[in-house]
Amino acid sequence: MSAGHAPLERALAVSASMLAAAQEGRWDSLPGLDAERQPLLHAGHPRDARSRELLRQLLTCNEEMLGLAARARGEVADALGRHGYTHHALRAYVDLAG
Repeated sequence: MSAGHAPLERALAVSASMLAAAQEGRWDSLPGLDAERQPLLHAGHPRDARSRELLRQLLTCNEEMLGLAARARGEVADALGRHGYTHHALRAYVDLAG
């Protein structure tokens, strides 16, 4: 790890932790990790091949997290839809029985 690349390397490590948390469904831990990562991403870094590679890896982590988030959002929407349908059916049954 070179000193100039240290912030990006640390940001990549934090991104890997964020990805692991997302894979485990620990969404509540992502804001704190992102707060740690943001200053690292905005720190200066050399404009060289190593920085480009680290940034490419960061983008890959982000894309995977976005995919996981989209799937989780879809699952929540489906669950809410099923809940709404069940609630509607129960209401209709109660209305008919009452």
